[in-house]
Amino acid sequence: MNDATARAVERMLAADPVWTETGTAGERIGLDRHTLLHAGPPFADPAEICPPILNAAAATLLFEGMADSVEEARAMVRSGAVTLRPAQDFGVVTPLAAVVSRSMWLHVVEDAGGSGARAYSPLNEGGGPALRFGIVSGAVVERLRLLHSAVGPALAGIGSVELRGIACEAMEQGDELHGRVGVASALLTETLVSRLGGTGEVCAFLKEAGQFFLNPWMAACKAVMLAADRVPGAALVTAAGGNGVRFGLRLSGMMGEGWASAPVAAPQGPDIGSLGGASRPRLPAIGDSAVIDALGFGALALDAAPLLRAELGTAAETAIAAADRLLCADHPAHGRRVGLDARAVLLGGPVPPVCLAALHAAGEDGIVGRGLAWHPPSCHAEAVAAVDARSRAGFPDAPDRRA
Repeated sequence: MNDATARAVERMLAADPVWTETGTAGERIGLDRHTLLHAGPPFADPAEICPPILNAAAATLLFEGMADSVEEARAMVRSGAVTLRPAQDFGVVTPLAAVVSRSMWLHVVEDAGGSGARAYSPLNEGGGPALRFGIVSGAVVERLRLLHSAVGPALAGIGSVELRGIACEAMEQGDELHGRVGVASALLTETLVSRLGGTGEVCAFLKEAGQFFLNPWMAACKAVMLAADRVPGAALVTAAGGNGVRFGLRLSGMMGEGWASAPVAAPQGPDIGSLGGASRPRLPAIGDSAVIDALGFGALALDAAPLLRAELGTAAETAIAAADRLLCADHPAHGRRVGLDARAVLLGGPVPPVCLAALHAAGEDGIVGRGLAWHPPSCHAEAVAAVDARSRAGFPDAPDRRA
């Protein structure tokens, strides 16, 4: 890595993400009523929005009381009456097809290492009918109401939660912190339930929400990336995600501006719940959870998750082999390499992988499989070119988040 990327990596290694509070998107990031946040890079046009995100937006507008029917809600999105914007442009990371609206409660994760970086993620809905699966139904809307009328307000009073220790312990027990978060979620749930008194509706929900750690961990990874952001000339990845059509990146040296994006393939791997042995069409890679893998966990840490590694087969071996060639430095707490250097991809390195669930392309059946997706190499070429062009042009530096 070059000197600028090394400086960004130093900031990354110094970051310590802590879940400090919970609050609504309106309160915490000033989100307005007519804006919804989605995963990945921006859509070129409302007509480009994939069916699962369109469904999630419709369910959200019903939840917000802004539409009376699914048809009306979809029409609001297609007409531009409601604007969809990339969540990471607001420091938010959202899973799969889930969108974020003004009334939704967010985890707030801050860097206790002193950078001032702060990132956000929506609450995990647990299993069953869920917005992130890209389906729209009365059950999805009712789950949103439970989450944001009871769970969010309850979590506002729990105090700070140190996430790095949970992550380290979970990795020792077989989680790679993306495709497998069962151990981490159990550890987090134990802490939350204890602080909430152990009984009641919210505790019952948390005990059944087997992936609850995933969303605050996404925000933790994003906060670490933001601590390393806006270093001129640095090719460290600080944003990554798919929108179901394109996959996008942003590098530290892009100074918080723009996305490099390209069409992306669907995750490839085992089917889930296939009917009569027939595979259902998969949506191209979607979700901001790609930040986890870009930091060095998930697909680049499958050696820590033997069960998932065996399930994914030879693709997992390819992903594991990529880690040492793509990642920048050993993390002092995690004992693993972290930090994805986009220049390493251009210099003949492997294509970076992501562990992802696969959604039904038509937005009708939710999750239809899981597996690995791969960054489009052209994203890295475009992003590095943008960093180099900015350096050559001598653009003034953006404000330093560490100041």
